[in-house]
Amino acid sequence: MNILVDVGNTSIKWQFREGVKVVRTEVGDLNALAARLALRDDLSTTTAAVSCVRDEAFARELQTLFTAAGCTSVRFASSVAEFAGLKNAYSVPDTLVVDRWLALLATRARGHTTSLVIDAGTACTIDVMSQGSHVGGYILPGVCLARESLIANTDKIRFDDTVQASLMPGTTTAACVSSGAWLMTYGAVNEIIRRFPEAAVFLTGGSAKELIALGVEGEWVTDLVFEGLDFWLNGA
Repeated sequence: MNILVDVGNTSIKWQFREGVKVVRTEVGDLNALAARLALRDDLSTTTAAVSCVRDEAFARELQTLFTAAGCTSVRFASSVAEFAGLKNAYSVPDTLVVDRWLALLATRARGHTTSLVIDAGTACTIDVMSQGSHVGGYILPGVCLARESLIANTDKIRFDDTVQASLMPGTTTAACVSSGAWLMTYGAVNEIIRRFPEAAVFLTGGSAKELIALGVEGEWVTDLVFEGLDFWLNGA
């Protein structure tokens, strides 16, 4: 049994696997994870593989949680210069946030050598792999962050309305801000896809489904980080 853990900026996801079979996937906090581990009879032969984008203090807390549950084999993934033939574009490899690296590894595990990984979350990150090498990426505000930034940094833009994703001109302040935020992300994503026409395109993150509905062409994958963790853990 392996436990894969994806610690993001705002949530924690974990997945239990028996070999290649996914047994269970859940989302919660540390308390929920601890409760789930407590239901397992024996974790002494279990390996936990962790992708963590939070600070060292949080990583230590997570390590302690697994140790207390009886799981002593806890491995934290990190970005490196090269893995399974995939070369990291960063001159200081471990400064590439690990979930971005693992998502790229997931596309490599799927057999691709040229791909785009678009993670549309709090931030929208776009990473490019070409002919087996990571050539770099882009980071821009996610849709929600773009909206919140306008509200926080202007005096007149104020609204509480919830507006559906759209690229059409808005007829209220809320709709104008929402359409502007979606258009910014949609335009950037499509421009990068245009620049790399041979790339397989994968979208993940909280806004991925809406981007596809708006017309971005690519495959929506919810568990790219887990796929990358499994690939990393099992030595490619």
